[in-house]
Amino acid sequence: MIESATDTDAESLRSRLRERLGSISPFSLGMLGFIGILGNLFPQLEILQLFHLFWLFMLWPFASMLIGSIRQSLGYERDVAGPRDWLEMDNGWRAQFAFLLGLPLSVLNPLMGRQDVMQLLGSVVAVVRHQGSLPDPTSFAQSTRFRLPVEGTWTVVNGSPIKEYSHSWFPATQRYAYDFVITDDEGRSRPKGTDTSIENYYCYDRPVLAPADGVVVDIHDSDPELGRAGGFSHPLKRSITGNRVTIRHAEGEYSSLVHLVPGSIEVEPGERVERGEQIGRCGHSGNSSEPHLHFQLQDHPTFEVSAGLPVRFDDVAIDTPGVDVAEVTGWDEPDGGPGRYIHVGQRVSHTPDREPPQSDDVAVTPDVGVAPGLSSVRTLGRVANGLAVGGFATVLAGFVVSSLSTIALGLAGLAGLVLAYQIGGKLLSGDRIRRESLGTIGGVGAAAALVGVFGTVDMLPEFGSVAIGAGLFVTGFVLYVAVWEYGRWDLFRDNGPAKAFVN
Repeated sequence: MIESATDTDAESLRSRLRERLGSISPFSLGMLGFIGILGNLFPQLEILQLFHLFWLFMLWPFASMLIGSIRQSLGYERDVAGPRDWLEMDNGWRAQFAFLLGLPLSVLNPLMGRQDVMQLLGSVVAVVRHQGSLPDPTSFAQSTRFRLPVEGTWTVVNGSPIKEYSHSWFPATQRYAYDFVITDDEGRSRPKGTDTSIENYYCYDRPVLAPADGVVVDIHDSDPELGRAGGFSHPLKRSITGNRVTIRHAEGEYSSLVHLVPGSIEVEPGERVERGEQIGRCGHSGNSSEPHLHFQLQDHPTFEVSAGLPVRFDDVAIDTPGVDVAEVTGWDEPDGGPGRYIHVGQRVSHTPDREPPQSDDVAVTPDVGVAPGLSSVRTLGRVANGLAVGGFATVLAGFVVSSLSTIALGLAGLAGLVLAYQIGGKLLSGDRIRRESLGTIGGVGAAAALVGVFGTVDMLPEFGSVAIGAGLFVTGFVLYVAVWEYGRWDLFRDNGPAKAFVN
């Protein structure tokens, strides 16, 4: 049978259409939700409120991850060979149940909710910063020589510069991130027959190292961790990242080391660290199904607003027990300088023959301590975060409470309780109370005051509590971006950290 030209043209059209539809990201569709705001502002454009439905596409990264893991745990994808097939980890139906059980707590936790939304909005900021084209292995050339942030042999359980196997293509901050654990020869992350106590995992409490010389820009060391893993994370976690260290290595190159053990961080903002220096220990804080180290290179000092950067590692030995993703995808590693990319499913270890020279853009001052400029940026950033948290909480409360005054009292009471807890804990432990640690509380207090003013003097009568909360959240987000952009350009540019950290 001879295929007609009409059939060929129709099939070509369908192929182009499928390709075009496949190139549209759910994140781009989610941006159409902003059009719905016009329907809220102008009664004559009320029909545009239907565009609010596009906000649901913002949930696609979480839905995609959940659907994929559920399909895998139920056996629908077992006939397709994958790079993780040789691993025996906590990814069955019990882990999925634990994840689903903790999901409502994360969504209803304003501290977590504001960070989830900030990551998505931060991707827009990153795209604008890079003029519509985010960094990739062919366009980005790193100026710093990085080593693995661990010693010994570890397994890459998430991450690759290849899109199909990346950690999370959206949000942009985690596009080229990696998750590391330690496994035995059978691919188990804890000995066979042991329970899910975090101490049983091979990688738990192992040292985490600075991947290159640099200056510590920010830390977070107040998140708790649950004593059990197997899909469970702490219900009262305060950050997606848990306990974290962010290090500036060069212009536009910051590493973020995430999910550390509470109280294990050994560095302070403003301190210079050397390649291979221990900065903390691998833990189970934040969004963590089991103990592991999340590592990413990013172009910005903030986790939420950064664009992820592909990273090559020096002196790395690689073993691929399962599927080689570069081979099955036909991916050719770009010639972007020294070092090698690593991929999900590989076992990797640092095998130094020599210590390579570091970037010339790193601070050279031996002086240690937190500079007033960096401390101010971190404090103001936390105040902006607190304002966003207060706005997010107002949105949630608006679905069940109509009175702005009641919501304001609730926010003020919450801020007061946390302040009393912070001060009491510091006094009992004898630690110094730092102003940046009180910034988030101050931001929530400011949100409470603004909501109270709106409710008391009947300001903006046409807007309800949900709209006012959304406005406060966006204001907090914009201030957060502005504060850290000032820090990035004024403290970390040109003269770099040396300018900021000389006392």
